[in-house]
Amino acid sequence: MKHQKGFTLIELMIVVAVIGILAAVAYPAYQDYVIRSKRGDAMNALAAVRIAQEKYRANNTSFADSTGTLGVSAVSGDGYWDINVASYSSSSFIITAIPNGHTDDSCEYFAVDRNGPNYSWPIAGKTVADTECWER
Repeated sequence: MKHQKGFTLIELMIVVAVIGILAAVAYPAYQDYVIRSKRGDAMNALAAVRIAQEKYRANNTSFADSTGTLGVSAVSGDGYWDINVASYSSSSFIITAIPNGHTDDSCEYFAVDRNGPNYSWPIAGKTVADTECWER
């Protein structure tokens, strides 16, 4: 009997099936990771602006009216979110992170105030990030 070299069609199809199963499991997990990393980008940017607001208020009579006044970027570090000072006064502020182009996340925007995440700030037609959105 003659000895064959190489793979049979059955062996090749088994390898393709195994790769397909692995890809079907790995791709959704990867997508979830990407979404969570984009949320982390918003949270980091909001934390930086909150700190800048507190430093600004320590030297002034009210909180700053814009990110420019604070000397921080109006775009998050990775560029997925626009950061805005939505409201300010002498005793409080609200900062929002609104997605600038990516719409693959159910959390449309994040808002923080002096005490942390704000779940009720109204932006017309937007969904407020709830506690699940803030979890990593």
